[in-house]
Amino acid sequence: MFGIFDHIEDIPGTPTQTLLRDRLDLVRMADEGGLAGYYVAEHHGCDLCMAPNQDMVVAAASQVTTNIRLGPMVKLLPLHHPVGVIEDLCTADQLTGGRYDFGVGRGIAPIEHYWFSSDWPSSSDRFADIVGIICDALRTGEVSSARSRYFDFPAMPLPMRPVQDPVPFWYPGRPVTAGRHGMNLLWPGVIDRSTYEAYVEQWYAHKGAHARADGPDSRPRVACVLVLAIAEEENEARAVLRRGMAGLGRRTHAVHRFDHTVLSKEECDAAIEPLHHILSHYEEAIDEGSGTPAQITERLAAVLESGLTDYLIFQLPCGDMTIDEARRTLELFITDVKPELEKLAVAS
Repeated sequence: MFGIFDHIEDIPGTPTQTLLRDRLDLVRMADEGGLAGYYVAEHHGCDLCMAPNQDMVVAAASQVTTNIRLGPMVKLLPLHHPVGVIEDLCTADQLTGGRYDFGVGRGIAPIEHYWFSSDWPSSSDRFADIVGIICDALRTGEVSSARSRYFDFPAMPLPMRPVQDPVPFWYPGRPVTAGRHGMNLLWPGVIDRSTYEAYVEQWYAHKGAHARADGPDSRPRVACVLVLAIAEEENEARAVLRRGMAGLGRRTHAVHRFDHTVLSKEECDAAIEPLHHILSHYEEAIDEGSGTPAQITERLAAVLESGLTDYLIFQLPCGDMTIDEARRTLELFITDVKPELEKLAVAS
């Protein structure tokens, strides 16, 4: 299976209205090409994310697609009230006809929490608290703060339920957290066996615990997020992805530019360290994610053959990649790469 992860980054010189219409064209193209999912990020106060209300994008995309799954990747739970999150989840799953994937997370930028009248130090606990409220509500049909440390409201009926039972939950980057809550794991890059095994161990060790998003027949699952640029010539693909990665790095750093207004220097450095770790693999990502259709087919086949994942999600467009370059990459993937990978899957 293959999907797209999209920050919906700004493209200089492109009106926002055009930017969003182009994204709907892209997700329609992905749907017609047989991709499995299209997912959108949440960020605020920066041009890394020009459509911070993910469910509005999902609602619009649901009306121009038929099969592709849609959802936030991820919704920053500590920034939102759980009643609104649950109602939006149910509405989105109904609008998509049961094609909703629900990615959730804490968030990477401390300043975003303060903009929403929350705080950074409590965000991990708030995340777990809200997950518990959501999971209880979907199980019981009632939204309650009875077990919450951070919310206090009267129990509320939930007359509209999702189509799916359960709705698939995804969590990025932390295998222990994803496993503990019975969520699918979204991993940046190619996952290694030790990380995979740590995730699976936690997934089964906490089976049946409170605040679990899985259903009786659910199994642990990993998706790997990769950058991608395909062209007929390798040098052209590398140039596109190098420019894309430069823009992605610049905008991701910009998400943190106001952290210093609410945190000490030491706290700011700690908050941005995970980003520095990811960007330290900059050249490796370009080497693996750019190339001709034949080169990309060979590399992706090796990832799938490991047996640790059956779902590859491509960050597209990426950074300063143009929408035309993203369309060309997607077109070549659909016509030249995807069929070959599917043949290999059948043969194995």
